[in-house]
Amino acid sequence: MKEDGTRENTKRLITETALQQFLEKGIKEVKMDDIASLLSVSKRTIYELFGDKEQLLLESLLLQQKMMRDEAKRIIRDANHILDIILKLYSLYFDKLKMVNSNFFKEIEKYPEICRRSRKREQKNNKKFLAWMEMARKQGLFREDANFEILLYILQRDIEAIIAVKKMDVSNELSKYTLDELGRSLVLFYLRGISTPKGQEIIEEYLKIK
Repeated sequence: MKEDGTRENTKRLITETALQQFLEKGIKEVKMDDIASLLSVSKRTIYELFGDKEQLLLESLLLQQKMMRDEAKRIIRDANHILDIILKLYSLYFDKLKMVNSNFFKEIEKYPEICRRSRKREQKNNKKFLAWMEMARKQGLFREDANFEILLYILQRDIEAIIAVKKMDVSNELSKYTLDELGRSLVLFYLRGISTPKGQEIIEEYLKIK
């Protein structure tokens, strides 16, 4: 990294590097010294910019959220229809999930403020998801009698079960399957189950390329 880089550029580079390290290795394993060494900057510079490791973790996750939002906006812009958006965002979520070290999920629970922010963001995302589901129903892609709030509740519980396997907190029948296999099964069980014939055709095409 060049010494004449601006403060904001330096902060951005540190944040990007920290995010990659946290996700790949887990939070506990990453030391401020490691990040300083990777970027050839002083540890003092990192502390001046972020204060402590928790603040660096928070800003790293905020950067990740921004990157996800930018990717979601691209998906929405290029989508052919609402079900295209739902399926591609679903794929994006599982693709990112595969890249996260199992320790990260366990260790993030030690940061209550970050977890509180995460739950608040999840609530906002749930509202968007329900709105998209209603839009898909209006477009004739989902059944008229589908209860999306119940579906969302059950889907979240199953995703939590998958993350529990990823965390290695449990060892059960799910442990022998990959995240791709688990994600595909959720699409088949939930989204295809509430789809009209028109929606099922779209989902079948999606599954062929996954």
